[in-house]
Amino acid sequence: MHELGIAKNLFEIVLQNAKKNKLTKITKISIKLGEASGIKEDFLKHSFIDHLFPNSIAAGCKLEIVNEKVAAICKKCSQGFTPKEMFLCCPSCSNRSIEIISGKDVYVNFIEGE
Repeated sequence: MHELGIAKNLFEIVLQNAKKNKLTKITKISIKLGEASGIKEDFLKHSFIDHLFPNSIAAGCKLEIVNEKVAAICKKCSQGFTPKEMFLCCPSCSNRSIEIISGKDVYVNFIEGE
């Protein structure tokens, strides 16, 4: 379950930002989860809620997971599109050289606290 390791890394970023902003209690954490990230949302939630939040300044906080759709751009004609499958070609020029520009990462979107 690599989601726990990813959750630990994200939670460290949350804690660093909480300290930087002098928060003593975290009330909400929003995570952006790209649909092409390979991360399972349920396992990620479980990692935060059951393993990381208890006995921390985030105990009892609301966890929001915002799903991010995949967007791509053709490297030949620069047409932007949303691929239906990961290895499709450009719908405009049929070129197979595409770049995924969003929806592949997982990151802290924002935190709220007191």
